[in-house]
Amino acid sequence: MKALIIAADAVTPDYIIEKRSLFPNICGMIENGAVCTYSSYVQKGYEGSYSSEQNWASIYTGLPPKEHNVNFKESKLVPPKMREFEGLRPFWEMLNENSLTVGLWAANCCDEPIEIDGYTISCKYEPIFSPTENREAPRKILVCEKDKPMLRFVDGEPPPRLYPKTLKQQGFTFEQLKYDPDLVDMVANETSFQAMLENFDAELRFWVTAMRKAQRENSVDVVYFFTPTTDILTHFVLYCDDNPILIKAYQMLDRYIGEFIEEFMPEFTVFMSDHGHQNFKYLVKCSDPTVQWEAFAARDKAIWMKNGYIAFEALNGGLLFTAHSLKGVFIVNGKGVRNTEINEMRTLDIYPTLLEMFNIKVPAGRTGYVADIFDRPVINTERLLKPETVQYKNIALLQTHEVSVTDIILNELYLENRFTHITLVGETKYEEIFRNNPRVSDFVPIENFDAEQFDEVYCGFYNETTKLMKHIRVK
Repeated sequence: MKALIIAADAVTPDYIIEKRSLFPNICGMIENGAVCTYSSYVQKGYEGSYSSEQNWASIYTGLPPKEHNVNFKESKLVPPKMREFEGLRPFWEMLNENSLTVGLWAANCCDEPIEIDGYTISCKYEPIFSPTENREAPRKILVCEKDKPMLRFVDGEPPPRLYPKTLKQQGFTFEQLKYDPDLVDMVANETSFQAMLENFDAELRFWVTAMRKAQRENSVDVVYFFTPTTDILTHFVLYCDDNPILIKAYQMLDRYIGEFIEEFMPEFTVFMSDHGHQNFKYLVKCSDPTVQWEAFAARDKAIWMKNGYIAFEALNGGLLFTAHSLKGVFIVNGKGVRNTEINEMRTLDIYPTLLEMFNIKVPAGRTGYVADIFDRPVINTERLLKPETVQYKNIALLQTHEVSVTDIILNELYLENRFTHITLVGETKYEEIFRNNPRVSDFVPIENFDAEQFDEVYCGFYNETTKLMKHIRVK
C-alpha cells in the first residue's frame, strides 16, 4: 500500500502530542516522522464557529471554507454530499488523475457517494440534537452502484452512534447542578459519558475488520479512514485535566492504528485531526476569577465547577464540557519524510503537503504551502515553506468590543492574514486572557498604543442587531 491516512475528528494536541508516551504507535510515528500542531479554522467560542465539515472540506481541497462553500447552508446540521466536491479537485480526485486508486472509509462530507477510481464506503447517521429518550443514532452504510460489490466485506451496519444520557435520565436538572458545586462534580465523575468507550471500541473493530478484508481481496493504493467519535466523546467527558476517559479512548485509537499499520504496511502513514478541544475556561484563561467571569460571554448560562472547569447543558440534553480549540494534529512518517517538528502550518497546508508526498503538482487556486518535511527535492518548489525565510508584518487590532466579540474578530483577522504578528491593543485587565490566545503575538494597553509602530492597524465592527461582524483596516 502506498499510504494509510487516519483522520479523527477533534483530537486535541494537548493529549496526543504532549502525552505521546501513553500512545506507543502514535509516538513511534512522531519519533520517526514529522509532527505539527497546526492552526485550524476555528473561532474562539462554541457558537458560530466553523463546523467540522467545513474544516475537513478544506483539508480535502486546499481551499478555505468561504471558497469551497461546503456546509454553507441555512442549517449546518445538514450533512454534505460527496457531489459537492465536484469541480473542487479533492485529494482523491488528484490521486486518481495520477493513477493511484483510493478507498474512502466513512469519510466526512461524503454522504451519497459517487464513483471514484477505487471505492467509497460512506456512513450516514442522523445526529441527535434534542433531549430525546433514545440516545442511539443508527448508522447506515451507503455506496454508489459501482461499489455495491464492496458490501461483501462489510458485516451489516456499523454500531450506532451513541449520545450521552440526558441530565433528566441521570436524575438531575441543570438548575440543581448550577447551584451545587459538589453535585456537579459527582455527576461529572460518576455519570459522564464513559459508556462511549465500549461503543468506540466496537466501531473501530467493525471498520478494521472490513478494511482488512477489502484490502486483502480488492487492494487500493491509498486507504483513508475517518472517525467522528473522538469529537462527541471529548465534548462530554473532558471535565478535568489529564482526563482518564479521554486517555483511554486515545489509547484505544492508538491500538487500532498499530493494527492498521501492521496489516497494511504502508509506505506513508498520516494521522490528523481537523482541530482540537478545550474546556470553556480556556477561552478566557485568567488567574483572576472575577475578570475571567466578566470576560465569559455566556457566564449566566454556565456551570462553574470547583476545579475551574465550565459546563453547559447541551442541546441534546447531556452535560457539555468543551468547545473546539484552535489547533489540530498532523503527523506523517514514511519514505522520504524527515524527523522534524513542523512550524507555521495551517489547515490549507495539509492538501499540498499530502500531494507532495505522492509527487503530484498542486493545482492552481491554492494558497497553502508544502511543509518542509522531505529529505528529497520537492516538485512543488514554489510552494515549499521555510519559516526561517518568512518576512512577517506587524499588525495591531484595537479592542473595540467585549472580549468574546474581539476574539472572533481577532481570529478572522488571523485566518485571512498569513505571516503576521498580531498585537492586541486593549484594556489592561484583559491582558492575560488575550496573551493566552495562541494567535496573539503581543499585547499593548490602549493608553500606550502608537500606530506608527505597526505596518497595519485594524479595528472591529459589530452590529448586535444584525450580527454583522467585520474587521476594518484603519491604517
